[in-house]
Amino acid sequence: MKIKGGLSGHGVKYIVRMCLQLLLQIGIIITAAGSVHVGAQLLTYFTVLAGSYAVELGVIIRRNPEVLNERVRNISTGTKSWDKVLLFLYVICTYIFMNMFIGLGIRYNWASFGFNSLFIGLPLYILSVIISTKSLLENKYFESSSRIQTERNQTVISTGVYSFVRHPGYASILLWALSIPLFTGIIGTFILSFAILIILTIRTYLEDRMLQRELTGYREYSEKVKYRLIPYIW
Repeated sequence: MKIKGGLSGHGVKYIVRMCLQLLLQIGIIITAAGSVHVGAQLLTYFTVLAGSYAVELGVIIRRNPEVLNERVRNISTGTKSWDKVLLFLYVICTYIFMNMFIGLGIRYNWASFGFNSLFIGLPLYILSVIISTKSLLENKYFESSSRIQTERNQTVISTGVYSFVRHPGYASILLWALSIPLFTGIIGTFILSFAILIILTIRTYLEDRMLQRELTGYREYSEKVKYRLIPYIW
């Protein structure tokens, strides 16, 4: 089934899932905080979070709906066993524990950077959304799991943000993880940022090794684009 803009029924399911994911995150924060009165900084965070979801989905629907259509299909075939573990840990840290820590920080008045930290965290957050959106626009094979998409004749993507680092999607998550403690002001969330950094580093290394071994042309691409995650560093 196709609807306006090339979006299929699978794509619609993905959009619904993202909306539910957004509500879940906000719900976890409010529940952990024990009140809907979370303060101006968190209200700003909720507003930007919802806005970023809407803008990113809107742009992708308009310019590359195929990537949304594919993201809810059965992708278990070919997914590496190590990635199933890492993906589970990532989801738990990102969508459950991070939001719990934000809410608990409000409830128990944990150490805070103060409102002004928002002016550092917000630009980092926006930059992460921009890189994520550009990655989704550029790469029609962008999936949540690490595998070779043989059923779609996957090829190497080397243009756009992929000409700077080999895994810009993970780079955007890294920026997001670093932005949250500053954006929300809750210093304790750096614990989750550090955990996500470790997961991303391991996943980037293992996925890059998989691609070099199994995806035609990727080794040559890696010789041109030297950095996996952070330009001029690694």
